[in-house]
Amino acid sequence: MRAPWIKNVTFDVNLKVSDLIDSTTRRWNLQALQDNFVPGDVKLIKDTQPMVSRKDSFTWKLNRSGLMSVHSAYCLAREEKIKEHHQEALDVPSVNPVKEKLWKIQTVPKIRVFLWKVLSEAIPVAELIARRGMKVDVRCQLCGWEGETIKHIIFHCAAVRHVWALSGIPQPEFDWQEGHLFSNINYLLNVKTHPRGDWKENRAWPWIIWFLWKSRNDFIFNGVRWTPKEILEMEKEEADDWFLAQEVDKEVALEVKGKEMKIQKRWMPPREGWLMCNIGFEWNKDLKLLGGAWVVRNHRGVVLSHSRRAFPEVESLAEARLETLLWALESMTSLRYDMMVFAGDFKELFLAFKKPDQWPAFTFQRDEMSVFLSRMNEFQLKQVSMEENRGAVFIAQSVTRQNRRQSYVAQGHPSWLFEFFVNESWFL
Repeated sequence: MRAPWIKNVTFDVNLKVSDLIDSTTRRWNLQALQDNFVPGDVKLIKDTQPMVSRKDSFTWKLNRSGLMSVHSAYCLAREEKIKEHHQEALDVPSVNPVKEKLWKIQTVPKIRVFLWKVLSEAIPVAELIARRGMKVDVRCQLCGWEGETIKHIIFHCAAVRHVWALSGIPQPEFDWQEGHLFSNINYLLNVKTHPRGDWKENRAWPWIIWFLWKSRNDFIFNGVRWTPKEILEMEKEEADDWFLAQEVDKEVALEVKGKEMKIQKRWMPPREGWLMCNIGFEWNKDLKLLGGAWVVRNHRGVVLSHSRRAFPEVESLAEARLETLLWALESMTSLRYDMMVFAGDFKELFLAFKKPDQWPAFTFQRDEMSVFLSRMNEFQLKQVSMEENRGAVFIAQSVTRQNRRQSYVAQGHPSWLFEFFVNESWFL
């Protein structure tokens, strides 16, 4: 079993870290990594930043923070136990994709749970009860011909097939009886896109299965047999009522959302005597292009200065966040600003700086931030939402969306955002 932690610097005591780092870029030398490590380790090491100023240490790779938790350790132990004792089960094609779709279908929550139990073989049909050692008549009580399995009571029984034939739902090419339980359910999950059949009837299939189960139970426990017509009438009534309720809820939700938009979060100024540096970024994954921007405002909302920069060849979102933040911190110290509130979407980086013991995996990032923040007498780090940071984000987006790649630093706000910044300051 591979250890669930990685050494921050090296895996071989005879290997110098300097041999693995490009002296020009201060990043890992990919060719050196490939020569010394297996492909899986190369990716693992490449995703971390090289550190030469600290002693080697370990971080827990199953948590983003790098700190081990009981939950992650339990998950690891559970996975290893499953691999050891249930390898044959793991080799069988997984039905998890089908199960995941069940939680997204439009129906009552109790029916979603029931359908999940159907695919998990967790409903009390005669065959499963007998398999657990109980003496029961394994024949289907509705038809009396075949063994009562989940597949039989939902798709195979003569009475059940009569219901499906009258439902109006298009029959699969392979027929209900020939198909496997999972293939039948998977067909129904995609039946709404079928060219044949009425869409209102096609969307009601979860209720059909639910009432087939209820009719089976009513017959076994109360001796009451439901006709196919009664089953279809009940499922149609409940399905129509539920979908009508969803339409009403949707209208209410839109009304509430409209009111919330009016009370939208806005930029909040710093205390008097302090300045705020809003930092925004947008990363284009396909182009590996990062657009960054910062805007400095006082407690009255007046923009003192702003900047924009394009960063090429940025490999990941985590790298984009760090590059943008370090650039903004360096800019503020170069411009001799002090008593500054740094605000942006940098939750993990800010937490790593404030609580280093809880974020050992971010030691490199914290050290890089400290280089610039140590030059300031007073500063604050503030995580803000996109609504509170729109000015800086708009400028950053001009790099990736409008191809404005010229980097600059300027006083005041950009002319094309004049109305935006003026309007924000009026609401203070």
